[in-house]
Amino acid sequence: MKNNNYELVLETTCAKLQGPEPEKVLSLSIELGSTPELYCELGFPQLPLAMRVTNLDKILFRHGIPIRILKGIYGTLLEPKAVFRSHTHANDGNAVVLSFEEHHLGPVVIILHANIRLGRDRFVNEVKSIYAKENPDFERMWRKEGLLLWEKK
Repeated sequence: MKNNNYELVLETTCAKLQGPEPEKVLSLSIELGSTPELYCELGFPQLPLAMRVTNLDKILFRHGIPIRILKGIYGTLLEPKAVFRSHTHANDGNAVVLSFEEHHLGPVVIILHANIRLGRDRFVNEVKSIYAKENPDFERMWRKEGLLLWEKK
């Protein structure tokens, strides 16, 4: 289930990242909610789903993903187009979620890492990155490599 405060915390954090002292929030994380059941069925532990603010900073300012997409990211995770094993870290308990969302460069992908330690004793499933995939042939290549874990029927 989505964290009721996610969008408010996201907006506040984004405002602070654009303010005069962004370093004050970079060490924090944002909880999106519980890990959706689909990912638990694919081997992710039943942990909270979170995003480090350092990664949010990268998603916003390096990858150019707008806040409107970030506000809806939990819903996107509930209704993905497909889920793939990572093609760069295929055995690490990671997943690449292909969304139906499009950004100016191509389809939006969400990188998830399972069972990541945040702080001393908190474990989460982490939204590591979100970006538009520019290579138009990537989905076919990933399918050919046998990386597909799940797809919407």
